[in-house]
Amino acid sequence: MKKLFVVVAFLSLTGCASVMEMIPSRWDVNQAKAITDIQVQANHFDCKGDQASQISALAINVEWFETYAKTKPTRDISKLTGTISTTVKEYQDRLKQGTVSPLYCDLKVKIIKQQADILAGSVQGRF
Repeated sequence: MKKLFVVVAFLSLTGCASVMEMIPSRWDVNQAKAITDIQVQANHFDCKGDQASQISALAINVEWFETYAKTKPTRDISKLTGTISTTVKEYQDRLKQGTVSPLYCDLKVKIIKQQADILAGSVQGRF
């Protein structure tokens, strides 16, 4: 009987862990503000302006958002932040090599906007 209880308890606890992964984290005002700031920065990104300073400022906000999501912890959001972080990092690395074409800038900014919109939908859509 004890062995049966231990097996049932073990299965129940491991089952709860997988269920917890499916439940979205609660709404967080700090994350909502941060992702809105990222969206606004992406929407106002000027490919004809100083791209290095703009992408650096954006990278800082993305890093803050990612760090906050990982340390809070909000598993569902922290899984999604890697894509925008990678895109911003790629853009920074490309700028370090020299100037980028207007087409490259436009495409990267569109991708960043899409990724920010997806993240915003996830963050703002929580209860």
